[in-house]
Amino acid sequence: MVSPAVLEAAIGAYNEYHSPMATAELVDSTADAFAVRFEGPFCRMCCDYDYFEDLIYELTEYGVDSAAVAVEEIEYDGDETFLVEYVVQPNRRAGPAEP
Repeated sequence: MVSPAVLEAAIGAYNEYHSPMATAELVDSTADAFAVRFEGPFCRMCCDYDYFEDLIYELTEYGVDSAAVAVEEIEYDGDETFLVEYVVQPNRRAGPAEP
């Protein structure tokens, strides 16, 4: 499990470094998954998927094992908006409960 506090901290740091090209917002969080809405013009020199993976790498700064989190589904949610579902691997240690 990745706690909501860790998710919010990582998303805050993500937005600090990626905005205005991409901003993230936590939509939902459960024990084994979480969903994040990404919005922005996104730099087209990169693949959109890179922006979604960058959040996983940001989580490592808060003690989350990057191998424990994976992009499960990407849904196009309108003009320059994506809803991305992440899964936390049950056999991996996701990290600390609090930042």
